[in-house]
Amino acid sequence: MVNLDALRQAGFFKDHSHLSNDELLEMIHQQRKQLYTQMFGYEYEPERLKDDHSLAVRDTTKMLCLDTEADVGIDNNKYVELLLLCNTVSGSDTNIITDIEEHWESPAGLIHVTYKINGETRSYEPEYADDWIDQKFLEHALDEISALTKEPFHLCLGPNEEWFGQDVNYIRLKPQERKILEEVLHWRFFDDFLKEMRQK
Repeated sequence: MVNLDALRQAGFFKDHSHLSNDELLEMIHQQRKQLYTQMFGYEYEPERLKDDHSLAVRDTTKMLCLDTEADVGIDNNKYVELLLLCNTVSGSDTNIITDIEEHWESPAGLIHVTYKINGETRSYEPEYADDWIDQKFLEHALDEISALTKEPFHLCLGPNEEWFGQDVNYIRLKPQERKILEEVLHWRFFDDFLKEMRQK
């Protein structure tokens, strides 16, 4: 069951604050209908979203949901795409990350990624792991964004840690927003999971 009130209280869908819950859900449904119709080449009526996670990932300015097995390869520019997604989830009106370039020395690396963040040049060498994204690089980029926006990203495991796997869910959250997700939706976060593991 969707708890849109809790998501909105936690900062989701701020760009659509003028819409009621029903209007927002209908807008999202129509966007999905248009997307599927374009994909399939005929009018398609998708099922209505029925859970909080499926709804939350629709706000790409707040939550980054990513399959880390992402077909990373020498000609795919997946790290360029990744940094563009980081720009979106930053919530900033302007691109924080610019001038992104990705170069491979061979199909198995080394990989060189250069970019500017807030105008300052950065370089990073993501580790090659077949077609998997280097999650450390993703977290490095999100940390750099957080240093500017003062809003940290949290790796969310969902209720009962059911999102633990190759899909990762990073959410940009203020402390009170995280508290709402924890108390109302019972979403758990990786840092708490680690603390519990260390205490055992």
